[in-house]
Amino acid sequence: MVCMTPKVEFTPTQRAILILLNSEDRNGIKYSPIPGRIHLIKELFAICQNDLGKKILPELKFEPDNFGPYDETIFAALDSLRDSGYVSFDNTSNSVKIQLTNKGKEVSDNLWVRLRDDIKILFSYTKRNLNHLSSERVLDKIYSAYPEMAVNSMSKVAEKYRPKNSSI
Repeated sequence: MVCMTPKVEFTPTQRAILILLNSEDRNGIKYSPIPGRIHLIKELFAICQNDLGKKILPELKFEPDNFGPYDETIFAALDSLRDSGYVSFDNTSNSVKIQLTNKGKEVSDNLWVRLRDDIKILFSYTKRNLNHLSSERVLDKIYSAYPEMAVNSMSKVAEKYRPKNSSI
């Protein structure tokens, strides 16, 4: 009897998280963890600001929230990946790092080899440019490029990007 593994269907957001976690960081390290939820959301937001990213992640509709661009779809996808054993959270530092499990590495490798080069470049570029930064620095980059996303932010970084009330 042949044992066949059922094919797992991922949502576009779940695939994007797995691909982002598979991408190399600026030090060329494959599978480097994402420093936390703020980074994950902002990296996916950055990807979606590109025409190719919009095609890959059509279900994401970011809106200004407590810490800039937010879409609850990302947390649902992340929690589902964690519950299925594809990602785990490492709580050993001040932040919660998001990383692939061995099961997640296997699946993300299978996704990675089937990607077009332009998609690989987009994800790798984003991870290389944002993943190593502090949360404040990531927010600064996002708010400077998209000040409308700072409107509802509780972050001190957002203060310099919010429109100033004019006084008479």
